Amino acid sequence: MGLYLTGLLIDCTAVLAVGSYYLYYIVMKREPDEPRHYFWIVMISIGAVIMASIYYLYTGDLTTASILAWVMAVPVVITAIFIVLIIIFRPNWN
Repeated sequence: MGLYLTGLLIDCTAVLAVGSYYLYYIVMKREPDEPRHYFWIVMISIGAVIMASIYYLYTGDLTTASILAWVMAVPVVITAIFIVLIIIFRPNWN
């Protein structure tokens, strides 16, 4: 159960982070560098995995629920590491 909750926490944090980033642009009245639908695609795909894993947890299949939670959590963690590295080293891609 701890493994499932850790994966679910990572997924929920990712949705919160992407949603907050999008909300920041709305509040500051700035146009994001990326098209707006990219934010929604990420939030909906992670949200769908969260709902599916909660459904499998509800039906009693903890193994499938954990796998679903971690299938989305692993790419989120890897992406977060790359984002942190980009922020730290600030490459000049111009």
